[in-house]
Amino acid sequence: MNELEKTIYNLVKKNPEVKNFIRDIYQRILSFVPKKNKESNYDIIEREGYFYGFHDKIPWSKANNKLLAHKPLIENRIVKKGDLVEIGYFYGDNYTEFKNLETSKSWNWQQGSMLQWLDKSENIIYNDWNGKKNIARIIDTNGNQIKELESPIGATSSDGKYALGYSFERLNVGMFGYGYPFENDSFRDENIPRESGLKLIDIKNNDYEFLFSVKDIFDLETSENMENAYHFFTHCLFSPNDNKFLFLHRWYRSGERLKTRLISYNINKKKLFIFPTNDMVSHFTWIDNNRVFAYANTKKNGDGYYIFQDKSNEYEYINNDIYSSDGHPQYCKKNDLIVTDTYPDRFRIQELSVFDLNKNRKEIIAKLKSPLNYKEQIRCDLHPRWDRKGTQICFDSAHLGKRSLCTIKYKQD
Repeated sequence: MNELEKTIYNLVKKNPEVKNFIRDIYQRILSFVPKKNKESNYDIIEREGYFYGFHDKIPWSKANNKLLAHKPLIENRIVKKGDLVEIGYFYGDNYTEFKNLETSKSWNWQQGSMLQWLDKSENIIYNDWNGKKNIARIIDTNGNQIKELESPIGATSSDGKYALGYSFERLNVGMFGYGYPFENDSFRDENIPRESGLKLIDIKNNDYEFLFSVKDIFDLETSENMENAYHFFTHCLFSPNDNKFLFLHRWYRSGERLKTRLISYNINKKKLFIFPTNDMVSHFTWIDNNRVFAYANTKKNGDGYYIFQDKSNEYEYINNDIYSSDGHPQYCKKNDLIVTDTYPDRFRIQELSVFDLNKNRKEIIAKLKSPLNYKEQIRCDLHPRWDRKGTQICFDSAHLGKRSLCTIKYKQD
């Protein structure tokens, strides 16, 4: 964003309806300015009609020879009850051959069906609707079902022993387009329920421990703007050693901007920690077991990327000249780099980039134009992800005019 755009954004960001109206008019006018659909010095392999989902998971198998993907069976519209998405994986040279495994009814455009590899095996886990409720299924690479879990999952531990679950029906009320279009949660319409919360799922035993409720987290350092608001959880992510996890506590009141707290939970010590953010956190990634890279707001520096320390109020602010807008970061230990993106700018251009933490340097990988009809709940964020070796990047894009799963081979300096 340029300085004028930042000023206008800061004036209207607390009113989402006004903000979105101004943005849509602005982008529609500037859409007539000729811009290339794709600019990159890298070769981009495009798999039209496929996508993966969120930026917090790795779609590549442990051996790096299979690439998970969703194939939607509907056009670019809001997902409704009964709409199916195929799940499977690409394989072969440049991952161009697709093997369809199953379908799911529990999915959305932003996070798919939470499709992911489970531990060091080649088993796959994803969410689905079994006719009565949202659940999670575990299958092998031939599509044979191994297990059905009693709860849908948001994240799994790296050792494959545990998962985190919460209400996706509730999430669909709080953030329409991120949950699933079912109404099986008895407490879905309550603002601050005691019975709905976050649970730690034992995958082997198909059992769970209820960790805390929405009401428990509401009572944790309650502020005035939490009163008379709708509260929910989302965006769970285990630490690299699986000893703790991050999640977002979000709440909204009609006509107001969504507010968020980033919270960590130590599983062994059963302790919660609220990070020093100022009612706004959007996306994050673990750097190690204590450091978190996140786009957030602080009273001192405002919106931007930060490196936070778990259990500490200390943080490092990433210079706004490097990144001035929100994105979806993912850190890779293999190369010590972060890949991230931006939302469409005034010309509907999305930027894919790699950030070197040690050199404090950004490398632009690609600029991709998103069509005007890809917005709000049916938008196509890039959501970039590294492969297991830190040598390839996978992302979703609509620059071809249709949602596509893309990969590039990254060359590190």
